[in-house]
Amino acid sequence: MMSMEQKRPADIFAEALDYLWNGLDLEEKGWKRLKKGDFKKKAKNGLTYLIWFERSRYNYIDYENGHGNVEVGFTCIIKQGDDWLYSFKIESTTGGSFFRMLTEDLQLNIGLLDTFLPLIKVHYLDFINCFEEDPTEALQTVCAPFTQPEDYSWYIYVREQMVERYGTAEQLEEYRRQLELRGTPECKAKNGMGSMLFHLSHAHDVDHAWAASRTAEELDAVVGNHVRAKKQYDTWTDEDEVGYQLYLQEQDMEKRTYRAWYLIANPRKLPREIVNQELSFRFKLFLDEKRETK
Repeated sequence: MMSMEQKRPADIFAEALDYLWNGLDLEEKGWKRLKKGDFKKKAKNGLTYLIWFERSRYNYIDYENGHGNVEVGFTCIIKQGDDWLYSFKIESTTGGSFFRMLTEDLQLNIGLLDTFLPLIKVHYLDFINCFEEDPTEALQTVCAPFTQPEDYSWYIYVREQMVERYGTAEQLEEYRRQLELRGTPECKAKNGMGSMLFHLSHAHDVDHAWAASRTAEELDAVVGNHVRAKKQYDTWTDEDEVGYQLYLQEQDMEKRTYRAWYLIANPRKLPREIVNQELSFRFKLFLDEKRETK
């Protein structure tokens, strides 16, 4: 039986960058690879395009015991001088800014990289092509600080300077309107819940079966107790109210459970019985909490 080729984390990192470089056809597009691994291109319009990579400090591969961890993060950027004008980033399902690059048999996770390629092409490389042809037309789809899909699996961040320098007066006005909206309770609750739903739905430490098997009556009882307590102790906010309405509208029971957790997590200045309800819910929802008590 042939033994597995043993690689260092640096080898996996290099393989991942090679795969992305070739999969995105960046050499044909005039990009260059920097010594530390980043991909870069200086455009004639004075902008710099950069795919910036970051490695976790805790990478290792233990072939003898059959486990390891190689984590890589990356951001796709458009710069002008030192100013980041546009950035595209894919959310990690494990939380944080890093992706785990190893499969269970300690090989590079090609399947994961294949999910990155179309997203980078559409939301970064295609945007660059459109922007070089017609900046105003390109900005029309991103006239907001943040652009995110319904499942919050990625985001585009545009700074106001980009719209000021390349957009129209109407686009700048729309950008500033969207910026103000982000501070409203409606946006805060929607975005906070949406981001949490994405991460909990993919988290390995969540008991998804338990979350999906809850009933509306059971969840309503727990959430209702917290709502009444927060109102009684004057800690109920407009953002809480918006989140509560989103919770009531949710028909998917697993997602409804996560929305319930958003509303009851980390209770402050509330009676002990409310805190104990939150602890009980936490214990059942998160697998790590269960393991720690055994």
